[in-house]
Amino acid sequence: MNSLTVKILAALVSLLMLTTICTQVYYFMHDKHDTEEAVLATVNEDIVFDGIIVRDESVVTYNGSGILDYKYPDGSKVSVNNTIAEVYSSEQAIYAKDRIAEIDAEIEQLEKAQDPATTNYAEPDALISGVKNGYNDLLEAVENRELDRIPDIRSRIALNSNMYSVITGTEAGFSDAIDDLRSERNNLVDFATEPDDVIKSDRTGYFVSYADGYEETLKTTDAGNLSESDIRDIIKGGKSAPANAIGKTFDSYNCKIVGIVKADSRITDDAEVSLKLNSSRTVYNCTVDSVKMSGDNMIIVLDCDRVDQTLVNSRVLSAKLIFDEYQGIKVPRSALRFRGDEKGVYVILGKDISFKKIKVIYEGDDFVLSENTSDEDYLLLYDQILLEVVSNKDVSVNSETDGDTMSSE
Repeated sequence: MNSLTVKILAALVSLLMLTTICTQVYYFMHDKHDTEEAVLATVNEDIVFDGIIVRDESVVTYNGSGILDYKYPDGSKVSVNNTIAEVYSSEQAIYAKDRIAEIDAEIEQLEKAQDPATTNYAEPDALISGVKNGYNDLLEAVENRELDRIPDIRSRIALNSNMYSVITGTEAGFSDAIDDLRSERNNLVDFATEPDDVIKSDRTGYFVSYADGYEETLKTTDAGNLSESDIRDIIKGGKSAPANAIGKTFDSYNCKIVGIVKADSRITDDAEVSLKLNSSRTVYNCTVDSVKMSGDNMIIVLDCDRVDQTLVNSRVLSAKLIFDEYQGIKVPRSALRFRGDEKGVYVILGKDISFKKIKVIYEGDDFVLSENTSDEDYLLLYDQILLEVVSNKDVSVNSETDGDTMSSE
């Protein structure tokens, strides 16, 4: 092959390569499509709820003077003649009494941790597991704001930890710590005086250690008559409890929760709804007692048959009504197409355009959620959804159908 032929072939190869590159550049620059990637989305249909709690309450009063030491957590059930509070002349007396009780419990725990009758039968792995479980319980109690559980959990953690220290030889015993605690106890004994007075419950019911001034004016029988302005005024507050009020009682754990929400067709008389306070993870199951329109809003009255410390901490509550949660592939409404009776979208892979069905599980204003599936006939995660109108001539052969391809929504 002479040199001229080689030069001609080289030129032709170079021209072919240049043509190929130019073609790719052209398609890259001019064959772009308006697409959106198929991604997972979660829609939660919670409804913001601002409201108040209404019970049939009676104010508890005390006309004496002194510092009160309440004996029950708020929301506890008390019987007639139960001591609901003790009256002391100073806070120091209350501190000394409570600290002595703590010291006695700590001494008992340390003595148990070093007692051979206990440690000889304990397994190190079981003790480590007890510590881990205790920390998990502690985190759960803090997260759920169940603060009354914390002292018991902390005590269990300390006992398991101390026993492990004795068994493994890290600690020979706790005699020095016990001696220090006994010395502290002796210094407090003189301050831990007997209460000057006691306050007893005059009825059986549930006790709360505060009053806000609405106890006599808010009754369950009137809950459905409250207007939006009434509710908002109570939320703002403004009333004061009597000067001698030390708390209140109510006879039944059932209460009415009255609130304002945006009008929603899902909220109807007798509907079962779930309520979650913003201050707690606890979910309360309630029944809609009544619904009343107020402009663009609804005033709803809920029946709740539960009482706990969280629910009695305040007259006012900020919460959410919990409805269904949906998770699926988000599809813009502008991309929805019909192929015969099938609803779907067109997707593009390289230059290939194909029709993929969708199964709608939720409809929003400008999007729908399609069920996330592994079926190749349906829209898959990370598919490139075409937003533009597609004609049949652009569709891959295996996706072609009779009829025009039109946007339906």
